[in-house]
Formats: sequence, structure tokens, C-alpha cells
Amino acid sequence: MNRCIILYAGLLLAGLASCATPPPAVPTTPATVVYFSNQEPGGEPYRTRMIVTPAFLRMDDGEGSRDFLLFDRTDATIYSVTSEDKLILVMRRRRVDMNPPETLVRHVVVDTASYPAVDGRKVAHYELVTNRQRCYDLYAADGLLPDVVVALRQYHAALAGQQAATLAVTPAEFRTPCDMDNNVFLPVRQLDYGFPVRLMDMTGRMTQLLDYQKDFRASDSLFQLPADYPRRTLDELRGK
Repeated sequence: MNRCIILYAGLLLAGLASCATPPPAVPTTPATVVYFSNQEPGGEPYRTRMIVTPAFLRMDDGEGSRDFLLFDRTDATIYSVTSEDKLILVMRRRRVDMNPPETLVRHVVVDTASYPAVDGRKVAHYELVTNRQRCYDLYAADGLLPDVVVALRQYHAALAGQQAATLAVTPAEFRTPCDMDNNVFLPVRQLDYGFPVRLMDMTGRMTQLLDYQKDFRASDSLFQLPADYPRRTLDELRGK
């Protein structure tokens, strides 16, 4: 008799469990995720992540990161979120309303050596030079991650106007040819040859591709800004 009662209770509990409401699914968006190794001159390498969707580009330090940069591709606005300050810095796209100095002379040095392919895409080595200064040492895979390349071009183009506003108030003696070209006048030239699998700028700062996933499902929350953080623009911080 006791065995029957126990068996019946077990079946009842199983039935109740099967009728329980499942937890709601977390909304996700199809995305491409890319992982990099970054290194500052004299520092240790550190890992970063980039997530790209048709509407957004997010850069952060990986899973659980509370500090991140979010680029809204629909209106070309950049948001830099800092958890320590509980602040969102807003950088809206603006025109580059200055012309490059006529003294800037650019050329590209193409390496004829062969390098291992990445995902079947040929890798080539370039040096991007302005006024005899190597502004970028670039290894690029032509045809690799074209959706990410497009998003990065949009991001750097959107940032160039803000960089131009900073350049306008920078004393001439502190303006270097590479700074001017990399940040303002030729902000996407490092993306003209394919996806940068290894990129080093004139200061020695290096970024190198580690891995990527094209069929990533990104939680929609990754593209939402903290509602309780105040927002400030660069113009406000500049006192304009």
C-alpha cells in the first residue's frame, strides 16, 4: 500500500513539473563575435571582444564586462560606458571640417613574402606610411569577415569628426603626420586591404586576431545602455 502511495505521489509531482511554466527565453540577435589580443608598448597582452550586428558594434573585455563601447550604426553615435564613474560619454558623428596639410605625403610599402592564410583567405603585409613615418604595420586577410570590416569602417569614420575637433585645438608642434592621418584624414585606410589580423600603430600599440564566430547569438541586453547612468557629450566636457 505504501509503495502505491509513493508511486502515485511521484507521478503527480512529475505531472506538476511538466505543467510548470518554462522560464522566458532571453532575446538574442544573430551576430559575429571577434576576439583579439591587445598589447600596449611595454605592457602585457590582454584579451578583448567585438560583437557586430546589423545595428550595433560593441567592444568590451569579454563576458560580464561592465565597461564597454557601443556604436549605434543606425545614427552613427558612439557611447562609451564607464561603470566606475557611472557615466556614458556620447560621441555623435560630426563632419571633418578641416583639410589635410599639403605637406602630408602618403605611400604604401607592399611586402612580397608569403604568409599563412586565415580561413582560406590570403594574408598580405603592408606598411602605411605618411611623411616617411610608418603609421601602421598591417597584416590583412582580404575577404575575411567583410561584415565586421564594414562596421569598423563606419565606426572609425564616425569617430574622425570628433578627433578633428580635438586636433583643431592641438598646438601645431604636437600634431604628428601619423596622428593626423590615422585619426582624422585617413581614418579607415588600415581597412582598405581586408580584415586586419595583426595591426601595430606608430606607438607600438598592437592588436592581433585570436578567434571569431560568425553564428554567435548575442543577448539583446548587450546593446542596451544603463538607464541610470547620466550622459555627457564631448562638447560638454570641452566646455562648449
